[in-house]
Amino acid sequence: MKIINHITSTDITGNEIAYTVIAVQETAMIAGDPLENTHYYWVPAGADLNDTANYLEPLDQIDQNFDTDYQLYREQYGFLFPEGIKAARAGLGLTLRETALLLAMSFSTLSNIENGLVLQSLDQEIKLRLLTQPAALTEHVRQHQQLFASRATRQSLDARKLFAKLHLPLPQ
Repeated sequence: MKIINHITSTDITGNEIAYTVIAVQETAMIAGDPLENTHYYWVPAGADLNDTANYLEPLDQIDQNFDTDYQLYREQYGFLFPEGIKAARAGLGLTLRETALLLAMSFSTLSNIENGLVLQSLDQEIKLRLLTQPAALTEHVRQHQQLFASRATRQSLDARKLFAKLHLPLPQ
């Protein structure tokens, strides 16, 4: 544990509260995998710095530790970053709903991954990699085209437009 700074922050009643900002080297379990990372916490002034019960997530950036864990995990294990996923999808001209259909993911899951709110699982990462390999994605869709056409219709998606984006004819 290392003291980084001493700061004050205003609470909801307008009172100034003093904190000590500390950095702690920790092992976080991300998707069942151990990950060494430095986490930052705010500890109320005067509280025991060695008592983890006093550790508060940074009040100015509450998700800081999660965000850095996810970033490090993606770097360490070669996972796509949210910006790369979104760019690959956009490069194919696919909407979020179309992509979710083709990757057999829910719209909300894919949206949360693209917005960096959740870390994709390994199974999801494997599917998301298809977005970076247009020929493989097209072949994946071609092999299951009838199923995708049926599901697109049930989800009020235009299968003809979707298949055209992948240069595939509408199935008979």
